[in-house]
Amino acid sequence: MAIRVLPVSAEQSELLDAIIALGDRYTKYLGLLTPPAYRKHAEDDGLLVALDGEEVVGYALFGLPKRSLHVRLAHLCVAEEHRGKGRGARRRRRSAVPAGPHSRKGR
Repeated sequence: MAIRVLPVSAEQSELLDAIIALGDRYTKYLGLLTPPAYRKHAEDDGLLVALDGEEVVGYALFGLPKRSLHVRLAHLCVAEEHRGKGRGARRRRRSAVPAGPHSRKGR
């Protein structure tokens, strides 16, 4: 099954709970982030989830730029059992996001 990457809203409480549970599995590496912090990122459009079917297999917490051209990545988490399968590399190659003026493609 293909991995889907979707934005998460603060109203999606079951999905948020699954994302928080995944993050809690890796606090040793990511540090502790409280549930309200995940919800705040979702409210600010700064939370993406990776789903394999209905299973949460990863997420990204990020901050959108206000004055800068750079997105601040706070957490990038992929469940250990889903790592190393090449799915992320394939997804990046198929990305529909156009290259910005500061990307290597734009030079």
